[in-house]
Amino acid sequence: MNLKLMRSALLMGTLTVGTTFVAPSFAFDAALKERCEAMASRFKTIDVSYVAADKLEAARRQANHGERLCSTDPEVGVKALNLAFRDIGIVVPSRDNRP
Repeated sequence: MNLKLMRSALLMGTLTVGTTFVAPSFAFDAALKERCEAMASRFKTIDVSYVAADKLEAARRQANHGERLCSTDPEVGVKALNLAFRDIGIVVPSRDNRP
């Protein structure tokens, strides 16, 4: 009997903790998705006349891949877009380092 009560308390505690972390995660995903989409549009408007053709092609493929991931997995999309910017010689500061 004591085991049943303990299992019930553990299950309720798990469900309570699980619901408290769900709401902030949606807000984080929305902000990350917006950042990802902004980076994708910025990549399209940037001047790339100084970049070698082979590097530009690789960067464009990487940026397209990142843009596709913005809707499904924005965290990976941001990383892919950062790689695309790095391929053309632009370093995008992360949001964690901003004041």
